[in-house]
Amino acid sequence: LILISLQCASALSYTLQSSAPRNSRLWSTSITTSEKVLDAVNAEIPDDSSLSKMIKSLEDENDGDDDAEDRFKPLMGLYDVSYTKTVNPRDNPVGGKWTRTTGFAQKILRTRRTFQHILPLNDDTINKNGAIAQAVNIISLEALLGIVRLTVILRGDAVPLSPEERTNTTRVFQPLTSRAVKALFDPPRVVLGRTGRFVNINIGPRTSVWLDSTYCDEKLRIGMGGTSGTRFVFGRCSDDDVEANEFRTLLQRRPTTKKKALVILGALGSTGIFGFVKSLRIAGGVLAVTSLFLGALIATSSGGIEDDDRSVQFRKEEETRSGITT
Repeated sequence: LILISLQCASALSYTLQSSAPRNSRLWSTSITTSEKVLDAVNAEIPDDSSLSKMIKSLEDENDGDDDAEDRFKPLMGLYDVSYTKTVNPRDNPVGGKWTRTTGFAQKILRTRRTFQHILPLNDDTINKNGAIAQAVNIISLEALLGIVRLTVILRGDAVPLSPEERTNTTRVFQPLTSRAVKALFDPPRVVLGRTGRFVNINIGPRTSVWLDSTYCDEKLRIGMGGTSGTRFVFGRCSDDDVEANEFRTLLQRRPTTKKKALVILGALGSTGIFGFVKSLRIAGGVLAVTSLFLGALIATSSGGIEDDDRSVQFRKEEETRSGITT
């Protein structure tokens, strides 16, 4: 009986191993390291030194530096922004003014989650720039235990970089892989509320960001800012992750005009002030301040993008070279 049990266990083990999905970028050691990376980034205080070594180990296994047409296919999916390590301590590449810890927004809003999804192009998209996918960055914020919800979405076309661009050391942090892209982002979509029925507005400048994917498997994607050298760990989300998919209905809704958004925010601000005066100090104060803050961002057309963000200048240079006028 013992012998039969051992043989059955051996056969089952072989069956599971042979039926597991294989990927040229994914080996058993990579799975283990990927799990360790995700555990490390979820620690209360991530160990940057240890993470850097594990990330380097995964990148060294990357065998995808070729120009095959399907090289971007493994990157597609929904992703959490799990970890960020900047070269310049002053940089805040995920969220700009919305998530900067010393900024005003974080004094009244709490960051729920941040995402960077890589998705196929829409079927009705007219592809004029050679895009192979769309990048969708999402900042989800809230206040008053979730009663006030704010979502900021940057959607852009992901265009492969040419070999000349990837090796232009006057522009890139280091030579990039063949999976490097430039993401040509639309103006930020700022959405107030869970459905965006009343305030759903495109506001702010268009931007261009270069991003390399130095490793990818079914658990995570490792990214690097092409010009900044910032390292990212993106953890894959399941397809049925509700929060990761919230952006879809928000983007489908027709944007609000600037005038209407300011009128609604003015009304909300007045309601908040009234509540503050009538003893609902916390709720009224947060509603009033949040409305005024959003109104200021809309009125100044920043969309939360920081004043010294180089991606704005990069986009202007792209448009100048392409002969596009804003």
